[in-house]
Order: sequence, then structure tokens, then C-alpha cells
Amino acid sequence: MQIKPSHIMLLAIVAVVSTSCSKKKDSTASSTNPIPSAVAILQAALPATLESSAVASSSLQELEISPMAVDTALTEVKTRLFSPGPTDFMYSMKSVDDRLTSLADAITQCKDTAVQAYNPPAVVAGMPTFYFACKQEIDATSLGVSDFKVYFGKNGGFWYIGVFQTNSTYTSGGSQPPTLGTLAKIDEAGNTLDIYQVFVQLISSTAHASVLHIVADKSTGIFEVSTAATVDASQVSTGGLYTGLGCGVSMKTNSTLVYAVGMFSQMSSCGSSATVCASGTDLSTTTGCTGAITTFSLTNLARADISATNAKAMVVDRTGMPTF
Repeated sequence: MQIKPSHIMLLAIVAVVSTSCSKKKDSTASSTNPIPSAVAILQAALPATLESSAVASSSLQELEISPMAVDTALTEVKTRLFSPGPTDFMYSMKSVDDRLTSLADAITQCKDTAVQAYNPPAVVAGMPTFYFACKQEIDATSLGVSDFKVYFGKNGGFWYIGVFQTNSTYTSGGSQPPTLGTLAKIDEAGNTLDIYQVFVQLISSTAHASVLHIVADKSTGIFEVSTAATVDASQVSTGGLYTGLGCGVSMKTNSTLVYAVGMFSQMSSCGSSATVCASGTDLSTTTGCTGAITTFSLTNLARADISATNAKAMVVDRTGMPTF
């Protein structure tokens, strides 16, 4: 099921009602946002064939790629992660970029403020420490979002960003707008980024989660993503928890190749792992995926790797988050 970006309402909210570490209380910025654009890094690292049509000038169809030439598993990755819908991370990161641009004055005033360390609950293993100095609270109750906060800080040559929103009906299973947490680390030069995007939903009173971990390097043209979810297709069919790839898939691209490995489904029984090697030019099946393209810097996630309890603690409860 495809859900249009307009239905996601990730961050298209402009009323700022309270501010920490800033004197400004409106969303009109007179400064230039000092945090580099996440979308610019993603677009530079990704082949044009994998840029979401929500933010790119070209799409799979516009490039006239024959669907018959593309492996069905890779088509599933393209459809779920790189097309308009609840798990279109490029659209959500564009929303983050837009939100940060609107907060440019507050960010500029905050850039030299002492940071506090934030060690997120271990939704997946290996999550790093993030550093925040300031916080903005957003009033989005009219759009069905409660407890919407944006955190940011600068430390050791990197900008750290945290964006959290909770569906107003989360406790009764509400899924749209999603209950979502995004943690990002971007270097000052705007070359590299490291993103964790975590969706949480109560299903039959049990917390479930899906995770996307993304790294990209504009200077080398390397992009990696790994995703998995604790739910299967019989439990949920809409929202960010349904990626269609919940059993666990990882993908890596360079300037010429696209390599993907994992279990390309979200069934209750995940089956065996498969691999795909494709051309970065047109996504057609090819050979040559050996060596560096098959080696990931991030963990190849599977369903069992995700702690839904810790996902709820991070996104909904904000466990361990510094207070300002």
C-alpha cells in the first residue's frame, strides 16, 4: 500500500510554541542554516535511479527503465524506500532539512552552546552517542501530533540532530501521522551523514518498531542502508512499520553498482537470504558485485536485531534525553 507524502505529515508543521537556548519564538529565520543539508549528501551519494521522486527531478519511470530489466527484489527496495510513502526516508529528511532551515536563527545562536551527551536506548546494537545543546518544541496538535521536539547541537566537527513526534492516538494504536524518531549526525563540511529512523506503533497493546539505518558519503559516492521491522505483514499493512522488507535487507551503492542482500519480504516466516547485483545507471541486473561493494560499514539488520521496547523508550518516552 502506498501512502502519499502529504499523508505522512512528518514535519510540515510550522508553529513553534517554546524554545530552549534561543530568544526567537517564530519560525521565520533571518540567518542561514549552518547545518549542512542531509538531502544534498544523499543526492550526491545515490544513483539518480534511486532518488525519491518526492525530492528528485527524475524517477524510475521518467528515466525510462524497463521494469522487466530490474530484479523483483530490487524493485521492492525501490518501491518501499525510494518512492513516496511512509518509509520514503529522503522525503522525511527533506522535511528535516526544511524544519532546520526554519529554525536557522535558533541554531545559529546555539552553535557554541555546551552540549550534553545523549546515549539512546539500544534499539539496535552499536548506536553511537549524540550531543545536543538546544531544543525546540513544536505545537502540532491540530495535525494529530503530540510531544513534537527538535534537538540539535555541535560537537567535535559534527552537527547532531534529533527529531521526535508522537501520534496523538498512539496509546490506542494510531499510526498516521507516524510515531517517529530521527537521529542524525552530519559533519560540518557536509560530506557524511549517519541516520537512524525509528518508527513505533502499538499493535494489540504491544509495542512494535521498524528501523532504517543510513550512512552516506558525498565525497566517495558511497551510500548504505539497512532496514528491518519487528512486525510481519499479517500484523500491519500501513504506516512506517510496513516496509515490505521487515525480515531484514541491506543495500550499498557506489558510482556504478547497486548491491543488496537480505530477506526481501515481511512475512511471518522470513525464508532464506538472497543477493542482488544491479547497474547504478538503470538498475538492470548485472555482474561485478565483488570486493568492497559487498562489504558494509553498518550492521545488516534482521527482525531479531530490533528491540521494540527500547524503540518505544527512545521515541515515545525519550529515555535518557538531556533536559534543557
